[in-house]
Formats: sequence, C-alpha cells, structure tokens
Amino acid sequence: MPGSIYTIAGPPGSGKTILAVQFLIEGVKRGENVLLVALDEHPCEMHENLLPMFGEDFDRILVLDGMLEMKSYEKTPLRDVSITRHAEAFGKVFPEIPRSSDMINPELTVSAIQEMIKVIVRNESISRVVIDSVTSLKMFMMTANERISFLQSFLRFLSDLSVTSMVTIQESDFPTVGATDIEYIMSRGVIRLYRWLQNDGFVIGISIDKFRGSDHDENINRIKITPIGLQVLDKTRRADRGR
Repeated sequence: MPGSIYTIAGPPGSGKTILAVQFLIEGVKRGENVLLVALDEHPCEMHENLLPMFGEDFDRILVLDGMLEMKSYEKTPLRDVSITRHAEAFGKVFPEIPRSSDMINPELTVSAIQEMIKVIVRNESISRVVIDSVTSLKMFMMTANERISFLQSFLRFLSDLSVTSMVTIQESDFPTVGATDIEYIMSRGVIRLYRWLQNDGFVIGISIDKFRGSDHDENINRIKITPIGLQVLDKTRRADRGR
C-alpha cells in the first residue's frame, strides 16, 4: 500500500536482504519500477550473489549505491555534487569492486541520500523502495537521542514518498519489538527473522510480529534459503529454539 512501511529485523545470515529483494521482484513482475538503496553490500557483490537466484527480473531492479561515499550525518540537506549520482539497473552494474584508490569520492551525507531517493522516486515513477539497511544509517548517529530522532524523521520521509517501503534492521539494533519502539509504531508490518544453532547446524525461522489490517500467523515457522529465495517449510514443522 502506498505510504506504508514494513520492517524486516533479524541477525546476520538470516535472509533479510533476500526477503527484501523478493518484495522488489514481485513489483518487477507486475511491471512496476522499484529501487534498492544499498548501504551494507556493494551492488556488484549483490548482483553476483543474487542474480543466480532471481534471474533476469533481478537485473531490472534499480540500485542506488550509498555505501562507499556515506561518511557523515548532517541535519541540513546538502546539495553537493553527490546528489548528481543516479540509480542504475542491476543489469548495468559493473562487475568489479572498486579498489581503495577508487574510493576517494565527494562526501555523501544521510541527508543527501534522502534527497537522491526523493529525486529518483519522482523521476523514475518508483512504486517500491528497499533500504538495506537502516542499521548502517543509524551507525552515524552519535547519541541514542539522535538515533531515535533520526529514525523517526527518516521513516516519516519514506512514508511521505507515497511508495511502499521496506527497511532492514540488524537484530543487534532491534533486540525486542514493543509498543514503544519507533519501528513498531511507524511500520505497518514487522517481520522478524531468526537464526539459531541446533544439533544439525544453523537453521532459520520467520515470524510476523505485526501486520495491520490483516490476519497473520504469529508463530515462528522454519524457513530455508533455496535457489529461488526464502521459502516457508511445512507449517507442521514449528520452530524449536531450544526453549
């Protein structure tokens, strides 16, 4: 739904990015223009890792690389040379990771990233946006109060774009979901992913902590990463987290 925000929270390796990309792929299949803002992993690495899973539909996702140049946080939007950067389809992403000597670029602030997202959404008629991840943005807040204020402002910014947005958050920054959490309050839906160790190795699971306007399964269900993305296992196999 336009203007709605959904949050995916979970530890590293639980499939957050894969699930977020599946959300974008569904938009591509419906003929929509979609955008991924890459803040944790370089687009060429994402292309190498996820193209075999999603095929040519993945190449039609627009990606904005905000990882290498994001260096500081400014409350006042900066209209510097960084804002001239644009989104590129994954199918046109260069295959090599830039060497350290190539990383000397104009400083890109969080406010500049917001400005670029707004321009891309308008110019490309974007209907779905993924921010992967909000945790990387929060790392630039010096105090807890700054982080809370920033996150509230950023989520409101996404809502005002009138697109359907999905943000990912590392579990370490999202230890519990409660009625007072900014993410919980401002998100229409909260999806939590799990990763834990059992006798036969690591397993992953999923639960829907919140989904306004829709009935949903509140249990933790086992999932697995397959060649076509995340899939829920037979629901008779409820997750046992060793409790």
